Amino acid sequence: MTTTSRPACLKAGLPLLAVLALAALVPAPARAQFNLGEQRTGTSSGTFLKIGVGARAVGIGEAFVAVANDPSAIFWNTAGLASVQRQAIEFSHVSWPGSINYEHIAWVVPARRLGGSLAFQIGALATQLDETTELMPFGTGRTFTYSDVLIGAAYARRWTDKLLVGGGVKYVREDLGSDVGGPTTNSVLFDLGSIYYLGYGSVRIATSLSNFGAEMKPGGSYVSPYTGEVRAYDGFDPPLLFRYGLAFEPLENATQRLTTSVEFDQPADNRQLAKAGLEWAWQRRLALRTGYEFNADQLNFSAGAGLYATIGQTQGTVDYAYTDGGFLGSIHRVSLGLRF
Repeated sequence: MTTTSRPACLKAGLPLLAVLALAALVPAPARAQFNLGEQRTGTSSGTFLKIGVGARAVGIGEAFVAVANDPSAIFWNTAGLASVQRQAIEFSHVSWPGSINYEHIAWVVPARRLGGSLAFQIGALATQLDETTELMPFGTGRTFTYSDVLIGAAYARRWTDKLLVGGGVKYVREDLGSDVGGPTTNSVLFDLGSIYYLGYGSVRIATSLSNFGAEMKPGGSYVSPYTGEVRAYDGFDPPLLFRYGLAFEPLENATQRLTTSVEFDQPADNRQLAKAGLEWAWQRRLALRTGYEFNADQLNFSAGAGLYATIGQTQGTVDYAYTDGGFLGSIHRVSLGLRF
């Protein structure tokens, strides 16, 4: 979106003013506000839903709520799916610490009869663990599989020429070692999102609510190995997360584009996070990215790159992202995408 009737200096200044206005929403005692929620750490189930998908989004520090315009938007902000005008599919792979791999596939199909876009996703996380007990802390000699699965669908549309809205539903299942007597949990969760273009250049603001739903509670009961008492499992809420942010392109022409993004995340089970990211793209062939999370204990710095190639009407993308995990080690993500 561009405007031609305003002076160039005004167009350049408005995005900066918008960023300053968003920053003004954070109270002066930022440290005190960001620490709110720390006491709820570790109170959610289904925490694999916090693992970001899509190397492009992670490469800009996960400040993606107002940028989301590719298939990974089904994870970050469902409203962004309305920006995908052609059928697209994206496969993402994450090598997480502890030999844990997370695979995710998102598929977007424009649905003109419905006035918007439909999207579908499948995600799977799995790893092998050694069984331990309090009496055998070095292992019982048995191993078991820990796995998480999600299957979901979403719909998004342009409500007006400036407003995009979207929503999604997903089924989530956690297997906490059922092959050695562990429980399983499942739940149906919902996502909502919006993106609004202010009408000043490409400035847009966005919000999203992810993982809203009932608590995840294992069925059945178990027998205490110490007292012999039969007990019911406790339930825990899913990792509800509210995001809001702003993005714009201070530079955009026929050869290059620079996207800047600022985002604030408020999880239900932790303190608030502030994020910022940059993406520079050249001739729709190469992209370089970097981002930073300002209040995270680990996983602060991210960087990445993307390559684009077009054959006929099909566009292919390869994206890579690196995250500095501190004592957790380096985290690598790779995404492969097609638009046709």
